[in-house]
Parts: sequence; structure tokens; C-alpha cells
Amino acid sequence: MSDLMKYDELYKALAENAALMAKVSGIYDEPPVAAAPPYIAVASVQNVNDELIDNSGSEVTVDLDVWARASASAGGRKQILEINDLIIAAVPSWALYDGIEIMRDAAEPDWWHGVATIRYYDRRTD
Repeated sequence: MSDLMKYDELYKALAENAALMAKVSGIYDEPPVAAAPPYIAVASVQNVNDELIDNSGSEVTVDLDVWARASASAGGRKQILEINDLIIAAVPSWALYDGIEIMRDAAEPDWWHGVATIRYYDRRTD
């Protein structure tokens, strides 16, 4: 399966998860300026060769930015942790969930930022 096909399948698994989509305003490659929090943006995708002797495999890492804004009714960190649980549940069985780092945005203290990492391995075929 090509990298694009796997990425599309990962995106589809997240976007078609009703519970996740009920919690976020969207999943974006490039979020619109007016995106309502909380939302998910694909931060980075890295593809590196693995250690197979014939160089036929790759390890792909996808970082998802989860953005939330604290309000009187919901803390930003709590929103991100709830969304993270839904991401874990939606990740396809061929992918590995590596964890999340959550931090407060220093420039905008009511904004919280989580970076969830998903990893998978693929074999290249010619």
C-alpha cells in the first residue's frame, strides 16, 4: 500500500469516527483562520527508510496537533485529553499510537496544544 493510501486510510478512520467528530470542529491539513476550537491539524508526516537489508520498508510518523481553548465550562487540557482518547480509539489496527504531549501556548494562555504521534510501518513494492 502506498504512503498516500495509508495516510488517506488513517485520515478516513479519524474523520469517520462519529464520537471524535462530535468533539472537534474538524480535522485539517491546513486549518482555516477562523477554525473553531477544539480542532485537529496534521502537523507533520515523516517517512524514513527502515532497517531492512533490501531497503524495502519505511517507517511513517504522523503528528496531529490538537488545539483547544479553555473556557469557563471546559479546561483546554481536559478537552485535549478527551479528544486524545477518541483518537486512540479511532486509529486503525495497523497503526501505533505513540503518545501525546500537551502544553499551554505561551503567547495565548487560554489556548492549549497537544501533539499526538501515530506511527506505522510499510513495505515498498515495485
